[in-house]
Amino acid sequence: MPNKENIAAVSELKEKIGKASLMLVSEYNKLTVADFGELRAALRSSDAEVLVTKNTLTRIAANDLGIQGLDEFLGGPVTLLLGYGDPVATAKALNTFVKAAKNTVVLRGGLLGTDRIGANDLERVASTPSREQSVSKVLGSINSPATRIAATLQAIARDMAYILAQVGEGKANNAAQAG
Repeated sequence: MPNKENIAAVSELKEKIGKASLMLVSEYNKLTVADFGELRAALRSSDAEVLVTKNTLTRIAANDLGIQGLDEFLGGPVTLLLGYGDPVATAKALNTFVKAAKNTVVLRGGLLGTDRIGANDLERVASTPSREQSVSKVLGSINSPATRIAATLQAIARDMAYILAQVGEGKANNAAQAG
């Protein structure tokens, strides 16, 4: 018979896992308390968090949500890294921390949306342009032809004004010479 604390923990895990766009499982046995603090701070800026949970409770929560492929990453002392916003921003923050931590974080794998990813996929996800970068690139591409058209029209108007000024000066010179 499950106790009330475990039922509450599973319920909280289901809520958090259900809204996460990126979920990674990592080993934490090499992390110090200070490292955990730095990891939490690094992830907080990208709307993500790190949780130390019991594997059994995580399995139950994932199974209740219909999430497949997570069981193979669970076992031993692990953390759940949950990203709620842009998964690329979370992956970039985590990747930066992992590189600085020098092998104190061992990623096992996880889920990007509903797709299973391995530990070696983190760098690939982190190198993907973020949502903001992608939107800005698309908007720049849309705006580029309009900018070129405006510059061309401005050049035509400038050249026309220059030609008219030259013609006006030529007529003035001809009138001065004739008179």
